[in-house]
Amino acid sequence: MADNSRAPQIVTFGYKDYELDRENKKRFARCRVCNTRISDTTTTTSNFIRHYKNHKERYDEYLKTKIHCSDLQQPSMSQFIVPQTTTYPVNHPRQKAITEAIISDLIINSNMPLSITDNKLFIHFLSIMDAKYTAVSRRTVTSRLEAMVSERRSKLIREIATVENLSVTVDIWSDRRMRGYLGVTGHWMDTTADAITLKSHLLACNRFKGSHTGERICANMKKAFTTCFPSSDEADENDDDCLDDAELWNALPVDEEERLNVTLTSKSQHRLQCFAHTLQLVVGDGLKETRAVSAALAKASRISSLLHTSTSFKEEFEKEFGQRGVPASVVTRWNSTFRQVKSLLSCDYQTLCKVLDVRGHRETIFTVSEWAQIKDLVSILKPFADANDLTQGDKVVTISAVIPCVLSLNHHLENQKERTQYLVNLVHSLQRSLQKRFKGIFVNVKMSQQHTNEGILPFSDPVYVKAAVLDPAFGVMWIEHDVLVDDKLKEQLTMEVKNLILEETDHTIMEQTGHGDEEEQIKGDETGLFVYHKKLKKSTHCSPAAQLNHYLDNCDGQNCLLFWGMNKEAMPSLFQIAMRVLAVPASSAPVERVFSHGGIIMRPHRSQLSANVLSNLIFCKCNTF
Repeated sequence: MADNSRAPQIVTFGYKDYELDRENKKRFARCRVCNTRISDTTTTTSNFIRHYKNHKERYDEYLKTKIHCSDLQQPSMSQFIVPQTTTYPVNHPRQKAITEAIISDLIINSNMPLSITDNKLFIHFLSIMDAKYTAVSRRTVTSRLEAMVSERRSKLIREIATVENLSVTVDIWSDRRMRGYLGVTGHWMDTTADAITLKSHLLACNRFKGSHTGERICANMKKAFTTCFPSSDEADENDDDCLDDAELWNALPVDEEERLNVTLTSKSQHRLQCFAHTLQLVVGDGLKETRAVSAALAKASRISSLLHTSTSFKEEFEKEFGQRGVPASVVTRWNSTFRQVKSLLSCDYQTLCKVLDVRGHRETIFTVSEWAQIKDLVSILKPFADANDLTQGDKVVTISAVIPCVLSLNHHLENQKERTQYLVNLVHSLQRSLQKRFKGIFVNVKMSQQHTNEGILPFSDPVYVKAAVLDPAFGVMWIEHDVLVDDKLKEQLTMEVKNLILEETDHTIMEQTGHGDEEEQIKGDETGLFVYHKKLKKSTHCSPAAQLNHYLDNCDGQNCLLFWGMNKEAMPSLFQIAMRVLAVPASSAPVERVFSHGGIIMRPHRSQLSANVLSNLIFCKCNTF
């Protein structure tokens, strides 16, 4: 018999004749109620408990005894130790790091509301994550946001201070409370590292009051340009003190406007039209003048509306075509209409007609000719959509694609005249509008003539030609393929394009050295052995003309930034021009992207955001370093 005092509590209470077999690690006992012999291992009591549950009254008594015994157990030492939790000081690194992460990661980058810091559940979450952290108030977040804007603006100014050429995009936006904002983005090439990158940052997005006239928009750009072009004049030493003054974004005094104009003129600024917006107008002109496709587009819009309003139609549609939709079209955006009809064409015609018939929408069924019309429409507009997408980026070179895209679209429309069966009028309308709205390009490539009373033609700036030639993805290949003139004019155009680049290199050398002849630069280096070899090498292999010929022989579709990153030492003259012109954005998409961030930040339930806080959130959102 084993010592019963060492037996488990269940055995002591309900069993007798307790035996312990240490060798086999077993123990045995007889039930006091039914005298059944029960066995179990030395580490468990499950068999004893399971058997005793058969005697419910006795088992209930056991449970009461167990609870009473547990209440009489000696308390642990931890019960008498009061935990001493201290909070981080305000300037503790951990306190500051968590606060910065909340503002940067949650409020700025994840678009969480500022009031989240006052939310009781969020405060509880923070106490679980780190009991020593003290949650900050919304007021503290707002003031810290101001400090972050100042820090990021200072970094931006330091970075721009080293930039030789800066391009900007400008646009105006209204929030949900119809408050106007002027947005200005800056773009430049960063050549300090081994790999060349195209930088894009928001310079300002501040409140814009009053009428949106051209003169006032130019005047109100003072703040952004003061950030971009810090003045070295003594009269402007204290100008930075007023950068955050809201009055700067109202009408400027006459003398301030004149000083701004002088500053901008000294920086040789050029204003270029938005390529994407002009392309939008071209397609809009074509669709307005073409009525043949109106009925088909109305039916496509009706189907899209049914998918968003009728559950029964949507269920039948998804039963046949799966989880796919037809996006709604926006009157002011032709590419939304293109996406709509393109998504419809991915559906089988007969099956779509069946779905419409079953759900009682026979009037929306496309006729055979209407279905062929939208096929023609997609075929005609697809290159326009591709060109629009190609020129919308802000981290890639876009300006170089303008001329190749316009000429390729014109060539595409020429070919469509013979291929299109139903929408010939649309093709002609598109081509007329394309040649009108981009006439400067067609005149520059000798495909059109300029009349004496026309003034400055749209897209006639030579930067488009320079950018196209200096992008190895295009070079002068577009002249051979898409300039629809005879070979003699093509040769003449090629020579003029080369001369345009060489004139720019001479102008650049003149600015840097004070003279345009590169041979003058090596006169000071006429010492040592075999000077004539040095002269020969510098005057022939490193001359701008030799660089240009070498470049045109080697460009065959390479990535623009990678190419110039590898050849900046071999072609220094061309490299400087390329970095100047290729940083120009082709469209205002970068600044419109800023306004998209603003619309997401100021969602309907956040419409009470002040103008200053909204501007700060947008500025920090678009400027990450």
